[in-house]
Amino acid sequence: MNKLRRYYTAIHRYSRSKGFGIHSPFAFEFVLRVLRERCQYYAYADIENRRRRVLSMVKSSRRERVMSLKNAKMLFRIACRFHPKTILQCGASYGISTTVMLDVDSSSRLITYTGENVHKEIYDEITTPYANRITQCPSLADAISMYQDSLGETTPFVLVDNVIESDFSLLSNALSEAINNNGVIIMRNISRSRLVKQLWNDLTATMHHGMSFSNDRIGIIVGYHRLPRQHFMLWF
Repeated sequence: MNKLRRYYTAIHRYSRSKGFGIHSPFAFEFVLRVLRERCQYYAYADIENRRRRVLSMVKSSRRERVMSLKNAKMLFRIACRFHPKTILQCGASYGISTTVMLDVDSSSRLITYTGENVHKEIYDEITTPYANRITQCPSLADAISMYQDSLGETTPFVLVDNVIESDFSLLSNALSEAINNNGVIIMRNISRSRLVKQLWNDLTATMHHGMSFSNDRIGIIVGYHRLPRQHFMLWF
């Protein structure tokens, strides 16, 4: 059903991805200058080398689960756009998504609950150069609590890679609060995880302000109060 839906909406998504029909200056700039930006960034070479290292350590049967270079670069650009000082990550696998967000600013730090899908040996090796800026928590509840305590006057910036059933309500409440506080949320694996998809649908359905951008695999919510409630289905 998802594939049929993607085929059915392909032309509309492609048109929107080129900026056609997008009237909001913020959304237009975000789509063309962040999600679909083609210029080179200073960290791209390091990101590519790091991903190559991961692939060399991963069994061939699991390589399709490694974050694509295209998405790694896009995640870096999103972090560049919002420049978060403190990041919350829920779920991790090989460490690519963790490190690309920390590439933006050498003073930024990340609080994470890596969850059940982490490949710990690879994750630890890839994140070693960033270890003094990463706090790994034993539970999602601990990670959320520590993150909320550390925010201060800054706005939330959250990456969701995975979630389990027992953490669903906790994470849903934390993300709703982040949106209400002008936060930015990135959600990966929407098409792979039933729970992540449900979380995405619930959040976008109950937003009172802010914009969401999605290609059915990755979604971004920008919860700025000054932005009207709009949802963009795109090709990126």
